Amino acid sequence: MEVDFRELVGNSSATDRFTHRMHPYPAKLLLNIPLFFLNCSQLAKPGAVVYDPFCGSGTVLVEGLVRGAIVQGADSNPLARLVSRAKTTPIPEDVVDAGLEVIWSSLPRRGSKPPSGSIDLEKWFSPKVLSQLSRLRQALESIPEGPAECFFKTCFSAVVSRVGLTDPTVPVPVRIDARRKSLTKNQRKLRKQWLTDRSTADVFGLFELCVEENFERLRLLSEQCSNPKVSVFDDARTAPGDGLVDLVISSPPYGSAQKYIRSSSLSLQWLGMAGSGLRELERQSIGREHFSLSERVEMDAPLLSSKALLNKIGKINPLRRHIAATFLIEMRDALSRTCDRLRPRGQLVLIVGNNTVCGYQFDTQNYLTEICEALGLELQLRLEDHIRSRGLITKRHSTAGLISKETILLFKKIR
Repeated sequence: MEVDFRELVGNSSATDRFTHRMHPYPAKLLLNIPLFFLNCSQLAKPGAVVYDPFCGSGTVLVEGLVRGAIVQGADSNPLARLVSRAKTTPIPEDVVDAGLEVIWSSLPRRGSKPPSGSIDLEKWFSPKVLSQLSRLRQALESIPEGPAECFFKTCFSAVVSRVGLTDPTVPVPVRIDARRKSLTKNQRKLRKQWLTDRSTADVFGLFELCVEENFERLRLLSEQCSNPKVSVFDDARTAPGDGLVDLVISSPPYGSAQKYIRSSSLSLQWLGMAGSGLRELERQSIGREHFSLSERVEMDAPLLSSKALLNKIGKINPLRRHIAATFLIEMRDALSRTCDRLRPRGQLVLIVGNNTVCGYQFDTQNYLTEICEALGLELQLRLEDHIRSRGLITKRHSTAGLISKETILLFKKIR
């Protein structure tokens, strides 16, 4: 069936609802979809355990808490885990006030060096902004580990996204270009204004405003759920199985290529989360595109139904075949672990989108359905919702087509 969840639920994703707008994040799930399923009494009753194995910035987790559920999530991106925890963990006002006092009293008078890593931060921030961010980052180190640290670091990361010399219309970091010939006069004027505003931004003022706004969002959430129970794990493929879950709602990565790590790269480096480098974090991401020559080993088709298509893709672009085959293998591992954690007769909702690879349709929804059925799930319902506007790159490169609709699959665990 074709369904318009915007009309069905009547709640716009642009609405500043609870903590959803605490931090920007690429390819955020349309909140209308989890709202619909979480409010179906046949699927989720208050006190149920709701799990999102690809939780991103926590859309399902927030709505699950509002519904009265115990929520669990997993994501391989450390920034996603930070934001999810911050959005689902209310903290007292006096803790926020005390934290701000510690930050401002610990602020160095002179700018310290920005964190080193694979990104040259001097190319992405004006000297004034770079100095203020460096000082604020050093002051944040005075906050002890815990919910307050998570909250303040999330606010800091949100400020980073507002003051970089990056085009706000593109999810991955791209320098603002006000001179491109294809731009109209008004577009050039707008981009020049962006450059001016971001080059002269008051980082400290923006941070204090962000803390104030985000605390108010947390306050509204705490009024709705006074004792939230939240767990966030590192990876869907290795999430611990402490207790079974009643309902899974998730939007898995697209097959070939949302650049999730690259989209988060500036914040990851500022927060010191990049570890040995962004490439290592990317290797942990399902749906990644970058593989070294040593990683491109010959592999069989993970699903019999995908063999013919993968062979066709391989004749055109062997790398694309490897990307697509790896995606299916890693999704099978993630769904297998997720199915292990789902109680008998429990429900799983997947929101997926097909795309094209080398001119051929990559039928993600049917491949994932085949995987789920092999794991003992039974398809109950298939819905289609057209994508109008979303904070993701739906047309990513010359070998990928436009993702124009999403399919919502509802499964029940029968064995």
